[in-house]
Amino acid sequence: MGDDASKPSSGAAEPSQWITSMAPLAEEGSFVAATAHGLLMQPASVDRLSSDEPQIRTPLYTHPAAVWCVVSIPQGKKVASVDYRGNLAVYDLAEATLAMHEKAFERWCQSLIVAPEGDLLVAGNEAGKISIWNLAESNVTKSVELDGHAITGLAISPDQKQLAASDGSGQIHFLQWPNLEPAGKSKISDAPAWCVAYVPEGNQVLVGSGDNQLYQLANKADAEATVVATGQDWITNLAVSSGGDVAAGEVGGNLHMISNGIATTPVIKTFTASSGIWSLCWKGTRELLVGSRKDGISRMGRSWDWVAEVKQSEGETVPDEDSNEESSEEPKEAATEENESAETPEKADASKADSDAK
Repeated sequence: MGDDASKPSSGAAEPSQWITSMAPLAEEGSFVAATAHGLLMQPASVDRLSSDEPQIRTPLYTHPAAVWCVVSIPQGKKVASVDYRGNLAVYDLAEATLAMHEKAFERWCQSLIVAPEGDLLVAGNEAGKISIWNLAESNVTKSVELDGHAITGLAISPDQKQLAASDGSGQIHFLQWPNLEPAGKSKISDAPAWCVAYVPEGNQVLVGSGDNQLYQLANKADAEATVVATGQDWITNLAVSSGGDVAAGEVGGNLHMISNGIATTPVIKTFTASSGIWSLCWKGTRELLVGSRKDGISRMGRSWDWVAEVKQSEGETVPDEDSNEESSEEPKEAATEENESAETPEKADASKADSDAK
């Protein structure tokens, strides 16, 4: 279904493979990607790839339905993923063995994260339920039901004391971590809140919304949200680097790079991907992997160069070469963003994205 549903088929064309989620592995430069197709109940794979050649992917294992989230567990050298049916897969990279836990999270999960210690998984499903899966015990050890709206995003605070959850009603829920005791909520918008992420300081969260806005608010109950950036379509993906740079992706294909994080006057640059953005994943602080609806994985990079020194006018005095004083003129560095995908996209159908994707 999706974007390609209305287009005539040549008979040989295969449905586009969506890149719905990505995660870095412990091995430098290696990543895993979750995939899906237009028919969400059809089998889909979790693939391994290198950041140097992200379009070349090697399937690791398959799910019986579209895979929506994948996470890496470096401590145990494992990969975990959840699909459209709520099935949880745990794959051992060293042993190449797969454990499939059917209906582990009961319903479709749009969000899956791994606890910092690597021993727990946290999932949010479309019925508004958050569940903690213990990897050692292979079962759900704790769960909580919120307001009945789909959980669209999850994030654990940097100090590991709080869990934030975005939902389909435009709310952000704050819970104590790891006991999941409610700690209040904030209403962001009447549109769905599609994603949530903490800033490195941990005292603020960023929220991508279905009203095309990127919001910022304090991580406490009834906090007032302010607009950081305005897009042209739903902002459904967020990725914050360890240095505080923020990447915000739209389902229509625009990518907003916010260099100063949540500064009073953030530097925002907008790029256009060749297809709707469905997943984002940082490689360190200098490169971003962008998973799309139609065109696989692309890279966004940052390069550095010297700024040319200002030439002196004839009236200025040239410093004496024998002088012991150091010149105050030093080379300066400047960052330039390079967009490796400059084609104009075909905008994703928002209503299709709602029913088929988010």
